[in-house]
Amino acid sequence: MKSMKIRWSQSLTSLLLTISLIILWPVALRATDGHFLHGAGPVNEAMGGADTGLCLDATGSIAWNPACTVRIAGRRIEIHGTLFAPWRSLSSTVEANAFGSGMPAGTLSGTTVSHRDLSFMPGLSYVYHPQGSKNAYHLAMLAISGFGVNYDQNTNFSNPILTPQAPNGFGFGRIRSNYMLLEVPFGMSRLVTEKLAVGFSVAPSLSMLQVIPAPFSVPVTAGSSMPYYLSAGNNAPALGFGMSVGMQYQANQKFGFGVSYHTPVWFQNFNWYRKDLTGVSHKLTFKMDLPQIISMGVGISPSPKTKIGIDARWFNYANTAGFDSVGYNQYGAVTGFGWTNIWAIGGGIQQLVARGTKLIVGYNFSQNPVPAKYSFFNSPAPAIVQNHLSGGLRQQLNKTWEVDIAYYHAFQNSITGPWISGAGPIPGTSVTSKMSENSLTIGVARSF
Repeated sequence: MKSMKIRWSQSLTSLLLTISLIILWPVALRATDGHFLHGAGPVNEAMGGADTGLCLDATGSIAWNPACTVRIAGRRIEIHGTLFAPWRSLSSTVEANAFGSGMPAGTLSGTTVSHRDLSFMPGLSYVYHPQGSKNAYHLAMLAISGFGVNYDQNTNFSNPILTPQAPNGFGFGRIRSNYMLLEVPFGMSRLVTEKLAVGFSVAPSLSMLQVIPAPFSVPVTAGSSMPYYLSAGNNAPALGFGMSVGMQYQANQKFGFGVSYHTPVWFQNFNWYRKDLTGVSHKLTFKMDLPQIISMGVGISPSPKTKIGIDARWFNYANTAGFDSVGYNQYGAVTGFGWTNIWAIGGGIQQLVARGTKLIVGYNFSQNPVPAKYSFFNSPAPAIVQNHLSGGLRQQLNKTWEVDIAYYHAFQNSITGPWISGAGPIPGTSVTSKMSENSLTIGVARSF
């Protein structure tokens, strides 16, 4: 019987990853707290991402603190979909003679707005807590992370970073990126005492990456008088694995707190096989993991009608493959994004305003992981927004069904830094990335 359960769990996980791959293959995610979505599901998004100590719903609990799932009675299933609309622009300036005498002959400067790639992200979660049992079990499919841009090549030299690669220009040509990450966490939680709950999840994961051009590859010279980067133009998949553990302590009806730890998600290498201008195939490889996360949160219920959640979250980018290094190696390939560790703080208030109707307002602030001095390397990954304002509605339709709606706006932020060559920053040059976001999530939930 035990082996049958293990085989069933493995089969279900494989099925969910396969379905997710089919659904999300064309999707480009745009993240908020670093390259993470600041919330999971409509309720958690509206709360500014706070749920580590509050345990409001299944999706937020599974995402941030698996111990919380035992606070949910019976069975609960949640299904949601998110429409995500980012706005991004890339500006650059190269003063006359910045690259040497007459290169360029006059100052070049311009701005390009990325194509608005409207994204749809589905998600689901399920919690089963048998009546009278101290154990609960959970499973979810969560799109949690990503970034992406789509800047057209500049042919009139008005935006130099988007001009063709040398010798026909000064820049990278078209810049396009598409990164997404999906987790399928499953696990269990247990009431150690009436006040103390603990839980864990294992998290098989899937990520996909496309980068045009691929600066992490070694430049080639075949068919050109100057070295150039090949393009990782197709979405390359990589499988990964991570785990999370958490605890939640409910001191009384009015106050609870929780702590959780999510290990890094260790991924396989992304691999591409691309041909140079002469038709010779080259293997391009890049490794990018998900950073470890520590979450801490409190839940306050000053009255039965009011619930307040506040979370603080730490993301360890500085020790994560793909983000931990920066600059060029001895072969001219870019080694990574060079991100720094960040804190994100989010909070929200849920208020019962009428029978079966709850309103939510939330706010989330995230530090920017992208150092301004590395704007040049991060043109494909401008995960720089910091301030998010959110709101939501929870409407109970009957004893079992609920509809949840959330909207948030991430206010525009920008960073500016110099172009960087193998010899260091280039005087007389600059690159500026700007970004803002809007998101709408609608979900249905059933408790039974």
